[in-house]
Amino acid sequence: MKRYPFSCALALMCTATAYGQPGPTVRAKFVPATSVIVGQPIQLQVEVLVPNFFTGAPEFPPIEIDGAIVTLSEDRPEHFTEQISGITFAGIRRFYIVYTEQPGTFTTPPVEISVPYAAKPPETTVAKLPLPRLRLAAALPPEARHLDYFLPTSRLTLTQRWSRPLTQIRAGDSISRTITVATQKTKAMLIPPVALSAPDGVSVYPQSPSVNDERSAIGEFTQGVRTERATYLFTKAGDYVLPGIEITWWNLSSQRLVTSRLPPAKLHVSDNPAYASELPPEPEPAAPLQPVAPAWRSYLPFFGRSVLVLAIFAGLVWFLWRLWPRLVSGYGSLAANCRDSEAGHWRRLKLALSSNDAARSYAALLAWLRRQGLSLEEFHARASDATLDQQIATLSQTLFKKTGKAPWNGRALLASLSAHRQLATVSDTRSGDLPPLNPAGVAAQPNGRKT
Repeated sequence: MKRYPFSCALALMCTATAYGQPGPTVRAKFVPATSVIVGQPIQLQVEVLVPNFFTGAPEFPPIEIDGAIVTLSEDRPEHFTEQISGITFAGIRRFYIVYTEQPGTFTTPPVEISVPYAAKPPETTVAKLPLPRLRLAAALPPEARHLDYFLPTSRLTLTQRWSRPLTQIRAGDSISRTITVATQKTKAMLIPPVALSAPDGVSVYPQSPSVNDERSAIGEFTQGVRTERATYLFTKAGDYVLPGIEITWWNLSSQRLVTSRLPPAKLHVSDNPAYASELPPEPEPAAPLQPVAPAWRSYLPFFGRSVLVLAIFAGLVWFLWRLWPRLVSGYGSLAANCRDSEAGHWRRLKLALSSNDAARSYAALLAWLRRQGLSLEEFHARASDATLDQQIATLSQTLFKKTGKAPWNGRALLASLSAHRQLATVSDTRSGDLPPLNPAGVAAQPNGRKT
């Protein structure tokens, strides 16, 4: 009985797969698929198939495998079609190139490929498809296990070029040597460096090598090229033999070790009386010993700066201690003046009206008018505004009337008060008119006196 639900679920899944709409899929394989040689270029072929058609290019992510170098081939993607169960699928094929760096078993990582396609044309659906997990075994041939490095390639070319003929060389002359190593279908970064040496009497100065991957006219990778450059300086006369160059590599075509060689270079260096080898410079005469000052004197500048900083700090503390009471008193007076000013009272009245607080608004209104020397009745008389009178009356009813209250709006009263604020802030100056300078009834006396 317990197996029945699982069997039903499995049957339903199979039925849905059989009769459901086909979806996209990813196929992958190594070429060659069997065991390979370490360093041999291997293709990881990845095929993406979708029903209907692609609405964009699939995004092939970078792949990282421990102990191997993986690069996405820059060749153009291959497009194809395929019939699967009577349904036509569109496909795109790309290649990754894998170079194993050591013997062992390698597994592809869990990565996803983003695939845009037309599941319900013309709409675009983006599917995330996992790359199948694949395994690859890489090994070294028994003949190559004693080598310091292993270089597999189908063809290797080793050439050299001198900057001048190896004749009529005198002591003090120098010659540049360029060695080029080219490997077919093998990246330049996998070519080992060339060992350069020279006998006694010859100094060799190698330069930084250059590596370059060459491609054909259509962009297909053809060969990797490593170029080594060095300069030989002949410091003594005599007969010399510059050692030859040997590179041992594994031929993928014949499956055997092959050694490419550059022969040793024999040359004669004649004497050069005008040349003098570089001698070490004569040591400079030692300076006379100076008397050593006591150690405590080295701390004098530090002590002087410390004392100066402490003195400045103490002066600032004393100045603030003497001035602090005045600063506190002045700030208090300034704050009190600001609070008791017309602007301060108006700010508190505005805040109370904006928050629609009737009690606080009424108290702030009386305080604001009192600050201007006006009563509420005098302000009514000056404003002569029926709307303002009605709003103030509604405010009073809201506070003191228990029933039948009319709705009161603090923001509306604030708008009316703002329109008449100048009447409360501008005082009447008629009582302050100056008396006439020469009032009537005052006559001048002959002697200049006024009566």
